Amino acid sequence: MGKAVLVTEGDSLLGAALVRLFASKGCAVMSTSSAAEPGPARTTGRTEQPVRVVTWNRRSPLSARNLLLSTLNAFDGLDEAFILEPPAPPARPLAEASSADIEAAYDDAKGPAFLVREVLACFAERSAGLLALVSPASADGALASALREGFRGLAGSLLSAQVPAGVVVNGFQAAGEGPEEFAAFIDRTLEEKARRISGHWFVLQPRGGFLQGMFSPSVRKA
Repeated sequence: MGKAVLVTEGDSLLGAALVRLFASKGCAVMSTSSAAEPGPARTTGRTEQPVRVVTWNRRSPLSARNLLLSTLNAFDGLDEAFILEPPAPPARPLAEASSADIEAAYDDAKGPAFLVREVLACFAERSAGLLALVSPASADGALASALREGFRGLAGSLLSAQVPAGVVVNGFQAAGEGPEEFAAFIDRTLEEKARRISGHWFVLQPRGGFLQGMFSPSVRKA
């Protein structure tokens, strides 16, 4: 069996593209699905390797812990975790958003932080593992922009922090490319450098270019 990989937001276009890519490479993949209630892992054979899918509640720290435990139990370990930015709320002016929409959007934004904590603790204990924070192209709307900056701020704090020996933490960001292109870019960058160096943003630019740099308010050329 290849690497054991966790990919969140597996029911998004980017998440599904990453799941297909890693499964095609022989990885054992745990993918998350968003649902009203969390549920047990199930298996699907739609890719070259079976993919386990588990529903989770982004608003619950217990659900994040159970997600990690489900992955460890299924694969007897975890090598790489790709935590995607949660789906953006509907694009509309903030003045037109309901209180329920705002509360739901910010509640969902807790999920990455809960899961990052669990994954980093697991990798630190094992002195090995790759954690990637993945942010797709920008969405419209003030609320979506605010949440995206929050996710990228979380990623940035991790990229600039000291990580345990043997652990690699990087960020991936797209600027206008589709999910398949972004997934391919992530895969290519992992193979070329992102599994060996830590603390970098890798940014896919339109027309296939990319910038790479240590985290800072603006991405610098390498």
